[in-house]
Amino acid sequence: MIPTPTYLQFHLVFSLPVLAALWYLAPRRDRGRQRRATAGIAILVAIAYAYTVPWIAYMIRRGAWSYADGAVLIRALSIPLGEYLFVAIQTLVVAFALHRLGFDPTFRDGDFDRVPRAAGALAGIGMLGGGLWLVSLDPSLLYLGGLIAWVGPVLALQWAVGGGYLARTPRTWLTAALLPATYFWVVDRIAIGMGTWRIAPEFTTGLAVFGLPIEEMAFFLSAGVMTVNGLVLFEWVLDWTDRRRTPAASIEEPLTPPSRGPPATDPDATDD
Repeated sequence: MIPTPTYLQFHLVFSLPVLAALWYLAPRRDRGRQRRATAGIAILVAIAYAYTVPWIAYMIRRGAWSYADGAVLIRALSIPLGEYLFVAIQTLVVAFALHRLGFDPTFRDGDFDRVPRAAGALAGIGMLGGGLWLVSLDPSLLYLGGLIAWVGPVLALQWAVGGGYLARTPRTWLTAALLPATYFWVVDRIAIGMGTWRIAPEFTTGLAVFGLPIEEMAFFLSAGVMTVNGLVLFEWVLDWTDRRRTPAASIEEPLTPPSRGPPATDPDATDD
């Protein structure tokens, strides 16, 4: 019988290798764009820790998920070291996947359209209220409702800032979030099957896909969407700032129409 892997062994086998591969395959851009990408990733990792760790701690204390005996070697504030690593690893995997796929952060007219910004902000606020309401209904909705309430404020803020840009680039942020989420769905199901961690049935709806609770699927996808949106909006805001500071003519050089005839000659020129 194969012993239950520890959380750190899970990372060594499933998380760190894919992170290393994506880092190796990351595109090398000009120095200015590279600095912006690095700054954006660093900021998103810091935000992920600040916003996610309290929510994880609450869910663990409530018993939404737990860990096998011996699977956790070190804890801090009731959270396993593996969870702290997962926050950074998932953020970095999504970030490298996004940059590998590529995206255009160029600001365009209409990106500040009030309609998508207001609609997205209201939807996010509605998610916060709706999630808290679900949590109050029944213990089986703790994970799902808590997740929806956790995601809502972030999406509200992101769409309030750049809803027009996000509305015109859905393929970019959906693809960049869905591909890493699919990978994490698979390895999460493996970890659950091997017993490294357990999702409490009393705090979930009981709905699952191939044995993976829908709450887990929603978590990885929503975390990816928030990460991608944060990264693309960071560079989009910087591009908007550049355009405010720099005259349009210096940002986009006018195209010279191609010549239709033979090169012009100087009528005063004579052959030697």
